[in-house]
Amino acid sequence: FEEEKNSIWYLITVPTSGAFTFDITTKDQGNDWDFLLYEYKKMFCKRIEANKMEPIRSNLSRSSITGLSEEAMHPFVGAGINSNYSKYLQVKAGEQYVLVVNNAKKSGGNHTLLLHFDKPVNSPIIEQENPTIEPEQLSFSVSLKEIKTNKTLVGNIIIDGLRTKPIKKSQITSYQVDVPKRKYKLTVSANAKGYLLQSLEVTIPNTRTNMELDILLEPIQVGQKINLRNIQFHGNVAKFLPQASSDLLALLEFMQLNTNVSIEIEGHVNGPRQKNSSDYQELSEERALAVKSYLIEKGIDTKRIKSKGYGNTKMLFPDPKSETEMTANRRVEIKIL
Repeated sequence: FEEEKNSIWYLITVPTSGAFTFDITTKDQGNDWDFLLYEYKKMFCKRIEANKMEPIRSNLSRSSITGLSEEAMHPFVGAGINSNYSKYLQVKAGEQYVLVVNNAKKSGGNHTLLLHFDKPVNSPIIEQENPTIEPEQLSFSVSLKEIKTNKTLVGNIIIDGLRTKPIKKSQITSYQVDVPKRKYKLTVSANAKGYLLQSLEVTIPNTRTNMELDILLEPIQVGQKINLRNIQFHGNVAKFLPQASSDLLALLEFMQLNTNVSIEIEGHVNGPRQKNSSDYQELSEERALAVKSYLIEKGIDTKRIKSKGYGNTKMLFPDPKSETEMTANRRVEIKIL
């Protein structure tokens, strides 16, 4: 939190393994409930005091109702008019977590905390010699193709969200992997020399056993733009959220593959029904500059990179009606010069 004002700390012991979600609700719409969720470890209090603990989930959006849900896309949500729910957490029975709930607007506010865990499965006991249980598998494959001719391309891919760490493959035409069958929300990016970087958000329902993804790449042209949705930041600052790492790496690879390309990094914020204040303008400039600094630190020539902030003057949705539209407004775009 920018300032811990009216906080309550909960210690939660997980009763059953599976998906963990929760709701923080209130009848008073004037409340603004935020939360941080930590994994409970030894010496927890001392680590908190020493500022050596990082939350594994957070939501600082301006809302009286918040929590974790299976529909949310992002584990961390910054301050402002953003999605009021963060991505659910996979947990194991017996694990412990600390939930810090804070009312940023006023003291004395009441809230209700509703915890949701997967129900234990009560199955009949069946005797079987040498039982073999194999979980259902999802076959996921990615292919790189040219958008106009449909010809196969050689390039690099990054798949974030399929396993604990992003999957990175270089100089390939296609890639296939089998993983346990369940619901996935992925970010898949692809690069090929001479072609525009592509970054896609892909949702795989838990009913699918097979999914083939063709990524269609366009030849690079001056004036084209790349929307990197996952380059997100902590609330009201230019510090990257963990989910930004895969798109930042994909942008770096794009610049390394295409050494004759120069770009302008454009920063945009979500500020519906408000004028473009100096705070909005400054924040968008600082965030665009943060991306530029990342590329320069990784060895990209500063002469190839410009950065510019637009505040909330170029929102794709001036009156956003959903999380998707708010996220589309709050973006970093790359323009080919």
